[in-house]
Amino acid sequence: MKKTAIRGLKTAILSLALAGLIALPALAQEGAIKYRQSVMKAVGGHMAAMGAILKGTGGQARDLKVHADAMAALATVAANAFPEGSDFGMTRAKEVIWENPVEFKKVVQVFIDESAKLAKITASGKFKAAAAQFLHLGKNACATCHKKFREKKK
Repeated sequence: MKKTAIRGLKTAILSLALAGLIALPALAQEGAIKYRQSVMKAVGGHMAAMGAILKGTGGQARDLKVHADAMAALATVAANAFPEGSDFGMTRAKEVIWENPVEFKKVVQVFIDESAKLAKITASGKFKAAAAQFLHLGKNACATCHKKFREKKK
């Protein structure tokens, strides 16, 4: 009887350990999705702040550079925010990101390049040129990516 109880305890411990190992990838996937969503929320926040500054409805012109620099940095972070295995769960990222990674990388590279241009222009203090580049970034990087690679809100 004692051997049976020990064997049952070993089986229970092994089962719990295996359940933990099975749950780890799901937790990693959930963490990757939450991280990506946080990065993209930060991108949206900086876009909104720059939009307000450029429209003259909020913020100060001198702060435009701070937001543009942050956007350029976040663009490089976003390039790594879509790891393998984070393609399902509570995400609006479309499957095409992982099905066609070459096309996705091209769009992300546009985001990186256009954000870097915006940061460079804002550093020069050319407000009108920054406004034009901001619109260009939104149209050619943000809107393109959202249209092709992001599900609409339900």
